Order: sequence, then structure tokens, then C-alpha cells
Amino acid sequence: MNTNKLKAKDLISLAIFSVVFIAVYMACALPTGLIVQLYPFCAGIAMIPCGIVWAYLRTKAPKPLAILIQGILFAIIVFIMGSGWFVSVGVLAGSVLAELFARIGAYKSFTWNVVGYAAFAVCFNLGMFGIILFARDYYYDFCIESGMTPEYMQELLSFISGPLLALSSALSAAGAVIGMLLGRVFLKKHFIKAGIV
Repeated sequence: MNTNKLKAKDLISLAIFSVVFIAVYMACALPTGLIVQLYPFCAGIAMIPCGIVWAYLRTKAPKPLAILIQGILFAIIVFIMGSGWFVSVGVLAGSVLAELFARIGAYKSFTWNVVGYAAFAVCFNLGMFGIILFARDYYYDFCIESGMTPEYMQELLSFISGPLLALSSALSAAGAVIGMLLGRVFLKKHFIKAGIV
């Protein structure tokens, strides 16, 4: 029997903990969203606690397509919740990269899983804010229609720039690395059982 294929229990775990991942992210994103100067860094902040969930999922299903399926679920849910299509595109792009990096390490390499999660975090961050750099008016209109105030959006758009986006992306990657390291500490037994080194 091929134990490297996803089973029903793996899919159930992916579904459940993808929702947990989103809940943890939202718990971080909502408070940071209240402060314009902090909001562009919400992905970097959220990737730390979310990294523990991500790390757990890598021990529960260290198999091909697990990350991609998790990313698809995440992209669908955030889109349904009202995030723009550009956020879902960032999530999907990051999930593809994370899947490819994890595959390099045969899904058993902690290092390659960290690299993959960092790539996911950067793509997620770019998906959230990158559109501002080339479709500023579209982003403004979308956010206004989603319920944000003109005052908030004007302050946000005046704050975000190319260099700031580069900084927030770098911090997103750093947050992802920290999150995975914390996950390995908290889930040491799970990592040993899964054979991830």
C-alpha cells in the first residue's frame, strides 16, 4: 500500500486546520487593521502564530499535494469572506511555491518546509497589498465598497509604497520562519513521529 498518498483522514485534517489557520490569521489581522501604520505588516505578525498550525499540518500530512490543497481551501474561504480576488491569487501562488519547495525535501525536510512557508507568506503579503502599486484606484474602490471609510483608505494609500511593501514582505518571511521554529518547539513529538528532520 502506498502510504505517500493522501487519505480521507488527511483531507479531514487539512480541512479542519485550514479553518483554524484562517481563524488564527483573522485574530491577528482584525486588530492590526485598526491601525493604518500596522495593517501592512499584518501578514508578518500573523505568520508567527499561524506557523504553529502550518507546522502541525506538515506533520499530519507530509505528502504530495497536501500544501496545495490547503492553499486552495484557504483561497476559497478568504474569497468567500470578502477578500479580493488578488488576495486569493497571492495565496494560490504561495501555495504552489510552498508545495514545490516541500517536494524538494520529499516533504520530510524541515528546512525546505520553512522555505516553502516563507515563500507562501511573501506571496500572501504581495497578494494583499501588491495591487496598490499598479491598480491603486481599483483597490480604493474595492475597499470602499467593502465598507472601509474614505479617510482610512486615503491614509493607507498614502502610507504604502514600493519600499514599504518590500519591507513588509521581508518581515512576512521572517514571521514565517519564526512561526515554523516555534511550531517545531511546541510540536517536537509530532515532528519526530512524522520523521521530519
